[in-house]
Amino acid sequence: MSVRGKSKVGKRSYCQHRLLAACALLGLSTLVHADESVEGNVANAPLAITQRSAASAVSAGNDAREWLAMMVKKALTLSPDVNSAKASWTAAEYDVDEAKGARWPQVQLGGSSPSLTFGSGTNDSANRTIGNVSMTTPLFDWGRISDTVDSRKETSNANYQQFVLAQYKVAADTASALIELRRNVVLLAQSDAYVNRMDELVNMLSEIVKSDQGRFSELTQARARRLQAVSSRDLIVAKLGEIQVSLAKLVGAKVELPPQLKWDVPVLDLDKALSAYPANPSVLQARAEAKAASLYAQSVRDSRWPQLNWVVQKTTQQDTYGNSQPWATGVSVQWNAFSGGSLSAQERAASARANAGDEKANSIARDLEYTLRSQAEQRDMAMSRVQLYGDVIQESDQVRKMYYEQWYHLGKRTLLDVLIAESEHYSNQVAQTNSRFDGEAANMQMYANSGMLMQWLSGKS
Repeated sequence: MSVRGKSKVGKRSYCQHRLLAACALLGLSTLVHADESVEGNVANAPLAITQRSAASAVSAGNDAREWLAMMVKKALTLSPDVNSAKASWTAAEYDVDEAKGARWPQVQLGGSSPSLTFGSGTNDSANRTIGNVSMTTPLFDWGRISDTVDSRKETSNANYQQFVLAQYKVAADTASALIELRRNVVLLAQSDAYVNRMDELVNMLSEIVKSDQGRFSELTQARARRLQAVSSRDLIVAKLGEIQVSLAKLVGAKVELPPQLKWDVPVLDLDKALSAYPANPSVLQARAEAKAASLYAQSVRDSRWPQLNWVVQKTTQQDTYGNSQPWATGVSVQWNAFSGGSLSAQERAASARANAGDEKANSIARDLEYTLRSQAEQRDMAMSRVQLYGDVIQESDQVRKMYYEQWYHLGKRTLLDVLIAESEHYSNQVAQTNSRFDGEAANMQMYANSGMLMQWLSGKS
């Protein structure tokens, strides 16, 4: 009958073309043949994260790397956290210059205006403006200034690592948001295909019910499933909107995926990540802070000993005979012989902070090691699930086709069986997509936690 002829699904339905467009958008290079379903090909498409040879990874991954680097560069330019960390680092560099200045002669100029005298014995003839100049040069300080300079340098290094860490966080957030964008674009294409399939069934049943009112209950079932499919699609659309807002906040504009983007990020080997994570900025920052505190403690210890200075002085004040005072030079010794224990307490406090910094660095390093191991396991399991879901999708695709044929042509299946088969096939597709992008996200986090993300984006690793 004509209704059946119109309702049959051709080799390339509208749903299939929507999925083909999504595959092209995301760089899935598998060719879809006329005699294969798009769903099956999406299941069998190469993983976005694949173990390849070094030459293949470099040639295939450049597009994704360059595009990611461009997005990250925009985000770094706009990030207030990065700019704030950079300003703190700049201030710490000036603190180093301040400490270095103590090595040079310290020249002080002073003066006093004529004073007003009154009472008996007043003699205004000797009351005049007085000027004086003094120059103090450190000769020997037990290394106090050097230790202070070194401490400031380590503090500057810690601020620099904080600046790098802020860059890593922004880069990781941007990369993660882009992965989520790609995930939801694929999910939306699959949801569109599912909704369109439900529309086909509803439209087909609407025509059938016109001539067979006894099948109205089947139409009701199909409409309910279509509403569920539309509701799921709306949730994905809303999620896409949230991701676009987050990306716009990061990069300052709406992000559109390049149509020919080849997303092929090389898998980061666990052993390579474990050998690199000690250079993570968070670890280096903690160690620099600990070293700065240790050097400051040494500087306080040095200040407890006598400090030897060369002093040159000159004053314009005249003696009682009206003679000018000569230039005077000599060596002075300053020694904080007793300070009530404040210097000792200050030294012990700095040493305690150094120990705390070392423990903090060890704790961060330990956490990073186990985090990398966990993320590697999550990534590998997700990649394995993708392969398993690929096999399941092929089977569920055959089941839904057989159920449809048995229901529509032979009457051996109920419409509920057909709808359940369609729903399970769609659920398997969603599960495979989520597994694939979970693997991508875990791999990208490994790049960030190992301290290799910025190197990879710049093409140095």
